[in-house]
Amino acid sequence: MAITTRQTEGFTMPELEYLAQNESIMIVPLHRMERIELVRGTVGPFRPPQKTSVPLWLAIMLKRTNRCRIVAPKWLKYEHLRDLNKSEEQPDAMFTKLPIYYLEIAHMLLTFAEDDLVESQGIRRLLQDLREVRQSKTMEGLRMLNSLQLQMDNLSMAEINEIRPLFGHSFDMLRQLDGLAQATETEQQQSQFADQSYAEMDDAFGSRYVH
Repeated sequence: MAITTRQTEGFTMPELEYLAQNESIMIVPLHRMERIELVRGTVGPFRPPQKTSVPLWLAIMLKRTNRCRIVAPKWLKYEHLRDLNKSEEQPDAMFTKLPIYYLEIAHMLLTFAEDDLVESQGIRRLLQDLREVRQSKTMEGLRMLNSLQLQMDNLSMAEINEIRPLFGHSFDMLRQLDGLAQATETEQQQSQFADQSYAEMDDAFGSRYVH
């Protein structure tokens, strides 16, 4: 199957946010509402102050019409992000496991539901710090790239998207270099075999084969 330009160049941030909108999030409804039939199933009924899980896009729509309060996920709370940063900054630390769309979800919640996030400015700062630390680790991982494998677990979709163009070109170049190295090694082995064969013939049949 041919690889498209989009697959090699990645997605835009709005496109990634569109994909992230189907992720589930908890809300606290502010008004009584009956069940809502969606393409992917039914949500509700909504009975304040009982929490309910809904797709992110619906949570944002209800929030913008003052029909709900969005419950911040645990990973987006100030204390948790602070601990994540400390963990990520440890020498040789692996990437912390986060939701695949954590950056997109955080951006949308800070845009449309900032008043539902405690210490929102601190959260913004910690997210930026976390992003920078993980970017640094990603670039370090690319410097260790080889033609067989790149091991970087727990990257988010946005982080994968950032390195996709660079990784694709670098990996292709490494594979080409590896192919050249293997070809050179084969030629050297063939040359050594030939030299050894002629040396053995000289020993066996005498110097008449040496000019």
